[in-house]
Amino acid sequence: MKTFLKIVVAVAILNAAVRGGMAFAGYYQLKDASQELVTFGANASAGVLQNQLLQKALELNVPLNPADVDVSKDGLHTRVSASYTQPVEVFPNFSYPFNFHFTVEALNMAGLGGANQGQPKQ
Repeated sequence: MKTFLKIVVAVAILNAAVRGGMAFAGYYQLKDASQELVTFGANASAGVLQNQLLQKALELNVPLNPADVDVSKDGLHTRVSASYTQPVEVFPNFSYPFNFHFTVEALNMAGLGGANQGQPKQ
């Protein structure tokens, strides 16, 4: 009986760790995708960037609402800030809410090299 209890506790802990790990993996994938969008989508409007981020969150099964995403562009500087709460079932019929927040920034460097950028000097 003692061994059975140890196995049940170990399985419960493993279950919580896996589910929590999946939530954190989704968070890091969304944050990485946001950095990529901001870096390589510097010429896109704030609305387009927000829609692309929300689409990526939908693909990753991350509960991100449009009201929780803030995209701002100030000249060459683009910033995305997002936050959400994801309930994670750490034990059967018991969920714990994990709060996630991130901010990513990028500077649009396009056009700073001049007309001869990438061409060899003669």
